Amino acid sequence: MNKRAARILILFLVFAASVGVFTHLMSHETTENATDLDAASLPVLYMKTADMTVNRMYGYRQEMNGVTTRENLTPLPMDRSLTLEIDAKGQKIKNVTYTVESTDGGALIENSVLKSFDEDGSYLKADFQLETAILMNQEYTLKLEVGYGDGQSAWYYTRIVQRNGVEVGDYLAYTQMFAQTCLDKTQAEALVPQLEPDETGDNSSFLNVNIHSSLDQISWGSLAPTIVQQPVQQIKEANETTTSITQEYMISAQDENGQTEYYTVSEFYRMRESDGEIILLDFERSAQQIFDPELGVLTKSGINLGVTGEDTEYVTNTAGDIVAFVVNGDLWCYNRSANKTIRVFSFRENGSMDEREQHGEHDVNIVRVDDAGDVTFVVYGYMNRGNHEGEVGAAVYYYRAERNVATEEIFVPADISYEMLKKQLDRLSYVNKQREMYLYLNENLCKVDIETGTTTVVRESIPEDCFVVSESQESIAWMDADNASSAMNITVMNLESGETQRFAADDGQKIRALGFINEDFVYGMANDSDILKDISGNEVFAMHTVRIVSIDGNVKKEYHQDGYYVTGVS
Repeated sequence: MNKRAARILILFLVFAASVGVFTHLMSHETTENATDLDAASLPVLYMKTADMTVNRMYGYRQEMNGVTTRENLTPLPMDRSLTLEIDAKGQKIKNVTYTVESTDGGALIENSVLKSFDEDGSYLKADFQLETAILMNQEYTLKLEVGYGDGQSAWYYTRIVQRNGVEVGDYLAYTQMFAQTCLDKTQAEALVPQLEPDETGDNSSFLNVNIHSSLDQISWGSLAPTIVQQPVQQIKEANETTTSITQEYMISAQDENGQTEYYTVSEFYRMRESDGEIILLDFERSAQQIFDPELGVLTKSGINLGVTGEDTEYVTNTAGDIVAFVVNGDLWCYNRSANKTIRVFSFRENGSMDEREQHGEHDVNIVRVDDAGDVTFVVYGYMNRGNHEGEVGAAVYYYRAERNVATEEIFVPADISYEMLKKQLDRLSYVNKQREMYLYLNENLCKVDIETGTTTVVRESIPEDCFVVSESQESIAWMDADNASSAMNITVMNLESGETQRFAADDGQKIRALGFINEDFVYGMANDSDILKDISGNEVFAMHTVRIVSIDGNVKKEYHQDGYYVTGVS
């Protein structure tokens, strides 16, 4: 397979008339990261299971909600012995306080302090044993508070569970073998009995590879990669029936011009054991290229971002000659007039293989790009390094193109996991021109004044199915109800002007927010008698009327036809 066929192009029609000019002028000039971030400093922890180093844990600067922090699972042997490994990263480790709690954050089971550590290669190692018996087949949270440096602390989390007869050593060895075997075309043939290639397999891109892909695709086609950052397994689930493991690593490969490309790789395995043999039940792999403008990324069709998702986020200015885009967690900006590709934000240092910089639990939301090329954006999730290293939250940045500097405007911390934060802020994390930030957090609509740092709750307790947002996130709407089928009123709000509109259902009817077309609001109305359940128990909200209204409240389109009903829109 031609690996260039696996690329994703981001197309900018506004450039079409000038392709001949800027193809000639493009100098690939790239600055260093426009955001000045301090180097990562937190130690990295691991658990040792079946004599293998697994379950890499990144540190938090504050105690997190253990209920939401579920990165990995550490099997607890029947003798309740555990081995902790610490990559101190140059820090002086003083002690580790471990705490075992119920997963609901309630009952404290045990806590103790580890003060003695042995050297285990480049790591520090501590063997310890839980004194308190725990219930079989029930998960608990193991919280590790590491004291280091000059009175500093960081917190780390894993789940533990004790199950009789569950051994994960063979599964861990299998995932290591699988990844290594895929690198060698001659050895990869041995994987054929484990694969299930069929027409559902995606053989077009390394972004989406699974057990149904072809052997050639699973063994990297013609890419011929080399592992440059070794995989570390994360045990996700382990029981008497199946075991699920993920692993992340980095590879490099040569392009057609002999230049080196780098990719981050994440893999998922679900397996079971039968008669001493590992059976692969499911396999998924995603490889995303780290964008490098020195690799000849400009084409007649647009900017070649390499192997990345088709839903790549990008925003242009009004003139269309400056575009900001996000690839693999990094924010870039291309200025056609200045012939520069600038890395605006990244946790990665050029040439660094520090796993803390590669940790991908963050996202970038581009809010706007103005005519001068200044960019307002939000970084949310786990902060790999900088002033907020080890914190989870949302930071507003403003990039000034003339000075090539990105400065943090405000940081809003959270005590929930990245997964939960992402689910909420993917819905809404908008900054208006009045320097107000709107967030959807814990089912509350919150407004943060960037100038003063004050936070107010605009509306409390908005269920997820009662909240809709426009694609630009400039307009939102919420239903005043406990669920989407019982609303009598809808409030629509423009986050730039702060103006609101209110729509109400007539007696004997309910109203439902359906979404936005650009900034035009779409809603429907149904008679109470037409809100029913089908034979499978699924609710049918049969709307007799659907309306599209403009931002000033004028009806732009109404659909109504006697005897016909709308049950959904797309």
